[in-house]
Amino acid sequence: MTMLLNLIHSLLPNSDADREHAESYLAQSRDIYELERRMHHLAHSGQAAW
Repeated sequence: MTMLLNLIHSLLPNSDADREHAESYLAQSRDIYELERRMHHLAHSGQAAW
């Protein structure tokens, strides 16, 4: 579970407003599959922290 949380945090943007938006977006996931899809979307849309 810690690895999943670390991955989620690594995908989150740096600014507080962007981070809150990304957290809200990820929190709306209905299941693990949708969470992974949303994480993938954040990572490939330029909204990830890296």
